Amino acid sequence: MLPEEFIRYAFEERVEGIKRLLNGKLGPEVLISFTRHNAAIITCGPAGVNGSIKGVGFIHREELLAETIEKMREELRRPYNPLNAGRFLLEEIYVRERIDFTKLVSLELARKHTWKNLTEGRKEATVLFFTPPSTSYEVRCDVEVHEDGPVWEYTNALHDIFHRPKKPRDWSRTPAYLFRIREIYDNGEDKMGVKIYPRGNRV
Repeated sequence: MLPEEFIRYAFEERVEGIKRLLNGKLGPEVLISFTRHNAAIITCGPAGVNGSIKGVGFIHREELLAETIEKMREELRRPYNPLNAGRFLLEEIYVRERIDFTKLVSLELARKHTWKNLTEGRKEATVLFFTPPSTSYEVRCDVEVHEDGPVWEYTNALHDIFHRPKKPRDWSRTPAYLFRIREIYDNGEDKMGVKIYPRGNRV
């Protein structure tokens, strides 16, 4: 299990930000809370050393994916309403008991440097979180590229439930990344790179 401090930062506080947004509280603290969604994906490979800001989030446990995806399909068939979409996310997606906290997912919308590095080079990445003024986590991962299947559909559906496009997107153009968390470092100003997962090795 990941450290509770990271789960609180990357999941619990993100959920609280969505609740505040649904309640019409669009202040600076809500906008800052979305930094937990927009992380820097750091890769190295044929395209060089690269950093790209992408939306990231946790995924449901593997045994629950089929059920969750069916609910997401139903939600996407309904007329879009931002408040209803937010409630759906809170009630069906951001449910702690359903989350696999060892995995993160992201959608590839650009298919440029990150894509080249992860498809032609080593399938490794660092997901770097930073929330002002000083909270930062460095999450080192092994990466899988999914161009079809449950992970791909879950990630595309999650994107469109929240960012509903006016016209249906061609999901075949947007692969998904699955980040299997290997190590986490607390890069905040009071820790400066202390390894918090897995415990033991403090390098």
